[in-house]
Amino acid sequence: MYGIYDGGVVIAQLAAPMMVRSNTPIFASDTLSLKRYVNTRPSQRWEIESNIVPLTSGASDLMVNMVTKGYTETLQIVIPQIIDAQRRRTATTGVTASGNINGTSITISNPSGLIPKGSFVNFVGHSKVYMLRDDISSAGVVNIYPALQDTLVNASMYYQEDVLMDCYYETDIAMGMSFIDGILMDPGSMKFVEAV
Repeated sequence: MYGIYDGGVVIAQLAAPMMVRSNTPIFASDTLSLKRYVNTRPSQRWEIESNIVPLTSGASDLMVNMVTKGYTETLQIVIPQIIDAQRRRTATTGVTASGNINGTSITISNPSGLIPKGSFVNFVGHSKVYMLRDDISSAGVVNIYPALQDTLVNASMYYQEDVLMDCYYETDIAMGMSFIDGILMDPGSMKFVEAV
C-alpha cells in the first residue's frame, strides 16, 4: 500500500488521480532559426501529487502528521510503483548494489528474478529515490536515473512496496482537514516534494 508512512504503518493512502513527476531545473531557449539550446542542472527531485484517503477511522493520525510536520519537517511516503513494473516483477529476495557518486549506473548482485525498468528503488542508509532505466534479471551493470548522490558499496536495495521517500509537504498545501456532514474528513489533493 502506498501513502504517508508514520509510526511503522501507512496512515493515509495515495489515491487516483495521482501524478509522479521528476523535477530537474532546466533553462531552454530557441534561436530565430528555431534551434533549441537546453542547459540542465545536475539536481533532481521527485514530486507526487495525489488525493489522500485517511486509513484510520478518525483520521487523527493524518491530522497530527499534517499539522506537526507542516512545511519544515520531513515525512515519509511509500512511493507508488508503476503497475506494469509490479505485474512483471518476479524478484522476491535481497539485492545488493554498488556504484560511484555521480554515476548513472550501478552494479547489481544477487537478483532472484526480474526487477523491471521503471521501478523506483533506494538503498539502505540512503534516502534518495532512483528509477531503473533497464530490467534487472541477472548480476551485472544497470542504468539508473538520476545520478547517484552517494557512493554505494554492497548496499541492500529496496525495490518492492518498501521504497520510502523522505519528503516535505508542498508549501501551497493548507495544513488542515475539511469536514463533510460532521463525519467524513477530506484533506483534498496533496503534493509532496522529495527532501534532497
